[in-house]
Amino acid sequence: MIHITVTSGQEHDRMVMADILARQDDFRIACLGADGYDALMSAKTQHPDIIIMDYCMQDITCTDLAPVIKRSSPSTALIALCTGNEHCIAGKVLQAGVSGCLSRQDDFTILPSTVRCVYHGGLYLSQPISNQILHIAEDAVCPDNHITDTLFTSTELRIFYGISLGYTDKEIAQSLNINIGSLRNIITRVKEKTRLKNRTQMTIFALSVAMMNRGSIKGQLTDVS
Repeated sequence: MIHITVTSGQEHDRMVMADILARQDDFRIACLGADGYDALMSAKTQHPDIIIMDYCMQDITCTDLAPVIKRSSPSTALIALCTGNEHCIAGKVLQAGVSGCLSRQDDFTILPSTVRCVYHGGLYLSQPISNQILHIAEDAVCPDNHITDTLFTSTELRIFYGISLGYTDKEIAQSLNINIGSLRNIITRVKEKTRLKNRTQMTIFALSVAMMNRGSIKGQLTDVS
């Protein structure tokens, strides 16, 4: 049974999502909330498998709240609901530890498949958001479009996959059985090779690489949750 908390400041959306999810035999609604406080209290007291929340809530943004929830309930996976003008911050949302970004342009009927994907360790991006992130990656990281010609080692690809799932450096290093110093040296070399400047660009780039190589690297990163 997958236990789910739904948090949205829009009552209509909250009730529609709850109704769709409640129809699934393997889902159970743990909590319905209206803001970030409700999401955090559910994480602390109920430890749901999934929390679905608005990107921008009346008391906090998803970007600020996600790391706090992950500290309170590390096993809880997060899905953010983004509007059209929030696509540009999707990279920051993923960096904060969110495993799914669902656009409100999409029909909520895809929510059950999104929940199952994230619950089983996957990363879900609705099409408008994934298109935006790949566009950002091209513009910010590879303006001359030569990045697709760059070859990466198996270890680098596994590091990309871990970053794209929101794992910390420590978690990725433990999973790959290397020390954190070696991991950071590899990341530094990748930044030099790809001309990445900061962690946000690294997250966006890691996501684009992981999406292109998911079939070959998904099973190679040990579960660190």
